[in-house]
Amino acid sequence: MLNEEQRTTVRKLHNEFQNLVSTCDVDVGRCNMAKHRINAGDHPEIKQYPRPLPLAREEEADHLVKEMVNNGVIEESSDPWAPPIVLVRKKDGSTRFCVDYRKLNEITKKDSLQT
Repeated sequence: MLNEEQRTTVRKLHNEFQNLVSTCDVDVGRCNMAKHRINAGDHPEIKQYPRPLPLAREEEADHLVKEMVNNGVIEESSDPWAPPIVLVRKKDGSTRFCVDYRKLNEITKKDSLQT
């Protein structure tokens, strides 16, 4: 339990950095201060086919994609890389939208600065 001084400090920090705190599921934040590039060397693009989903799950995936596009989380791409999506049921019954990047991870050149 926080004492009054600690609560005041937390409130001040929250107010000062509120733009860094997520307020809902689609408020995931973004950083436009740097460009990110995945170095796959000269490896040809990996095109994977979508995993089959039951119709209800396919509709759910479409809804989640549209929601992420509308909220600026993702954008349309014509990129030839196409890893499959995976829908994972969370404990609360909602769905986590995941992407299976294992094939891409296998060919990614590691950054020498990584620890």
